Amino acid sequence: MTQVIHGLPSNIMVTLATDPALMHVVERCLEEKEFVDQFIRLSGVGLPRPPRHALDAMVDNATGYRSDQYRKFFSEFIPFVHRSVYLPMKAQFERDSRSEKGGKSKTKGGGGF
Repeated sequence: MTQVIHGLPSNIMVTLATDPALMHVVERCLEEKEFVDQFIRLSGVGLPRPPRHALDAMVDNATGYRSDQYRKFFSEFIPFVHRSVYLPMKAQFERDSRSEKGGKSKTKGGGGF
């Protein structure tokens, strides 16, 4: 994961280092199979294929295939989550916080993270 982090844009590296919410959002997004499937469809970057046999697993580990595939996936997935999930959620949170400080308390329904 360290190699992935060093390959990310600097603004995302800073956010990962200073705001644990980003990693939490990334982890939650990874739990959503449909989200991951649609990311793979849109980006063309996939997770490593599961090895069919023990020999495949040994070859993948020896050649670095799996780690390389994970590195490629996360170097695209983390910026995607940052841009499409984390930043909009953060902006909404900041808007809600400002409106509550101004005395306007809105009750909103909905779930979320």
